Amino acid sequence: MGTVAHRIADELASLPKNEDITKAYCTRWGGVLNVDGVYVKIKGLPKAIPFIYGIDFETHDIPAGILALAENEAAFERLFLMLKRIGYPLRLVVADEAPALKGPLLQAFPKAEVQLCQVHLMRNVRTMLHLSLRDATHLPFFRALQKLFALSGEAARQSCLQELRAYERVELYGDALRMATDRWDDLFRHEGMWKQGFRCPKTNNLIEGYNAHFKARVDAIKGFESLSSASRWLNGWMLKRRFTPFHECGKPFKHLNGHASFEKSRDPRLPWPEIFGLSPPEKPTRK
Repeated sequence: MGTVAHRIADELASLPKNEDITKAYCTRWGGVLNVDGVYVKIKGLPKAIPFIYGIDFETHDIPAGILALAENEAAFERLFLMLKRIGYPLRLVVADEAPALKGPLLQAFPKAEVQLCQVHLMRNVRTMLHLSLRDATHLPFFRALQKLFALSGEAARQSCLQELRAYERVELYGDALRMATDRWDDLFRHEGMWKQGFRCPKTNNLIEGYNAHFKARVDAIKGFESLSSASRWLNGWMLKRRFTPFHECGKPFKHLNGHASFEKSRDPRLPWPEIFGLSPPEKPTRK
């Protein structure tokens, strides 16, 4: 390892743990958490393993994340117990799928709910139907299902669902429709949150945007030498994201531009943490 690499490794090792920063400084959370896993390569392991983390939808801040050997119940138990320990007020998790997530979630946060990503489900339906630019055989059914997800209110959706039942005569369409009906309640939790006054997405698009940035950085590294080196880098990545101001947020989050996500979750009564390489925001100069 060269001198520069040694210096970078030392700097990463000197950083505080991301979850400890959350516990010590952050109190202003929305409680709606986008959760996903993105995979990294570790030298000596036969396959890539997941880095599972969450983004608070209201603040876009990252309270916690873990490196795990698989996206299984044990991994989600670690994540949710960590969130509970650091005081994150989890009300709802937005996720692509929930089989391994729901049990650990309810053990740590018995009143929490799940909103499944509607875009993820429709991608799975598109794959099942083999839709493509060259083959639009099943496009009418797909469009009809899209219409259902565009509706507001349970009564309107149930009416649309009854119309869709006519497609069940085709086995493939019946299977696709059951993908939605088997997950029905968890696909529309967002409306209940809206009625309670909380911002809540019906997709995982927010964290997928973060994932794209993450993958670009990790691909440049081409993997990690060890689990410990990966954990240090991932911790540094979370902190860097939290302390870097936004510049390209669109509606309804334009108010975040010019601010770091940590600014939004931090208790304003507390001093800015002293972290190597991460400076407090510049105060505007008076003219």
